[in-house]
Amino acid sequence: MRPAEYTSRPYVLKTARGSLRGTEYCTPSGEPVVYRFARVPYALPPVGARRWRRPQPVPSDFSFDDHAGQPGDYTRFGPVCPQPQYPHGQALVDNAAAAAPVDNVQDEDCLYLNIWVPAGRAPTDAGGWPVQFHIHGGWLQVGNAMQDHTHDPFDLVKDVAPRVIVSPTYRLNLFGFLGGAELASLGEEEAPSNFGLWDQRCALEWTARHVGLFGGDPDNITVGGLSAGANSTFFQLNYDSALPASQRLIKRVYLWSNAVAIQPNPTPSPALTSQFDELCSLFDVPRSATAAEKVARLRAVPFGDLVAANTRMKMHTFRSSTDGAFILPTFLSSLHNGALTTRLARNGTSVLLGEVRDEKELYKFVNPPSDYAGLLLQLANYYPKPVLEALLNVYDLPPRDSTDAAAWAEVFSQMVADSQVHASIRGLTHLLLNPPPGNPNVRALPQSSVHRYRIAWRAESVDNWLKPEVGICHGGDMPLWWATAWRQDFQEKDKLATKKFLAPFTQFLRGEHVSWGCTGEDRVRLLDTDGEVKENVKDDLWERGMQVFNTVWEAQKGPVAKDTSLESRL
Repeated sequence: MRPAEYTSRPYVLKTARGSLRGTEYCTPSGEPVVYRFARVPYALPPVGARRWRRPQPVPSDFSFDDHAGQPGDYTRFGPVCPQPQYPHGQALVDNAAAAAPVDNVQDEDCLYLNIWVPAGRAPTDAGGWPVQFHIHGGWLQVGNAMQDHTHDPFDLVKDVAPRVIVSPTYRLNLFGFLGGAELASLGEEEAPSNFGLWDQRCALEWTARHVGLFGGDPDNITVGGLSAGANSTFFQLNYDSALPASQRLIKRVYLWSNAVAIQPNPTPSPALTSQFDELCSLFDVPRSATAAEKVARLRAVPFGDLVAANTRMKMHTFRSSTDGAFILPTFLSSLHNGALTTRLARNGTSVLLGEVRDEKELYKFVNPPSDYAGLLLQLANYYPKPVLEALLNVYDLPPRDSTDAAAWAEVFSQMVADSQVHASIRGLTHLLLNPPPGNPNVRALPQSSVHRYRIAWRAESVDNWLKPEVGICHGGDMPLWWATAWRQDFQEKDKLATKKFLAPFTQFLRGEHVSWGCTGEDRVRLLDTDGEVKENVKDDLWERGMQVFNTVWEAQKGPVAKDTSLESRL
């Protein structure tokens, strides 16, 4: 996309905890629009002995000032978690008019927040600006905290609706989700792994405590994200919903192109232990070494070498695991028996979730298989074995001896798009609105608290920026949600269509009544191919999505731990 049309100048925000020197972004005529404060620390650097440990929050007496007592420098983005290079950028058109990419530095010292604050006085009648806490996507392997042009919210705040936006960097890939029996056996944490999820929670707690200093309303926080950010959000919601009322922070969530239909592998499972062993083997760590020796050796490896090794691994994808603390063994059964839905209903939680028409097209670019063995390997990087085996029976696969790489990439991308997005979103919608009957303690969410959408529209000008053959692919809707599509040569009619689609999302963020217009679980609010918003549209993918969702559940419900909270706690 093109560069944003704004001017900038220094801006100092004075707070009770010191002063921040950030950046004020203005219209070309000089009208202030938004302030940005970047690289705000929320936890101590997770380096050295703190690698593969839960985040340690910044001291309670921290100050925004620098060491000389002057306003601290929050003008530049901080480092992002070290990460491999993913080829999803191949979906973009090489356009000479595009803004130069943001050069993000990688470093393990990456636990920072970026904060955008609307210019002008915060609304006093509502307790401050609504707060949008955005968790970035990227397969849990790559990504950044809105440190790119696609997520720059300048035009969103200027032309659509003001809100405080907070986005954290968090640990990814092996830095954030390494597991295995030997790491667990050290007993360094009550439940090791899921460090990236704990980072997100730490950042959310920092936000709830301090966003008032930026004019945000700490009692009106919406959490959400795209893809892995939506997946993370659902785990965050599950964790938050079970806390005492005084500790709950999440009022509502938005899930863009992802939900959760899988009980993750246990942290000490053979699958994650094998992944840990594979990593050790790449650094010649003896199998005979003790668990403490192995972890010590890995902690001494420079982060760049770990990233390079990650790209050579067969099991290259590090995901969240069932650790017994953030993700309980009963997580999935609590979703399917109505316990989680009941908690959300009692907490008054609202959920917005949905998808784009051509989700699968992006998955063809990232680790696509070229044969049957490759399909099994890449699916194993996503799913536990019982789920993988069940999914193979739902799809028409090429002959096992086929060497048609395009055919294997096609079926792989459809399987992942269904399991990660289409099926999980429909299954979750069903369980939120129509949890299993038969238990008098079960409560459903009202239709007014569940809002599902589908985006099928692609403006003509997008052809200059996103390859036509990928359609409106996974992540291709981000320029709409952040109004950065303005910089993709949107015409005025395109901007109006976008604003109309986003209007109820603004109501959602504010905690107002949402004018969504849907009357059942199989109905969606559709941004159609012609750019028109259509309400209460029958979902023609409902049955197929539920078939895949139910197949995935049937493969897991035997061994998954049973949730009994409806009888004992609710």
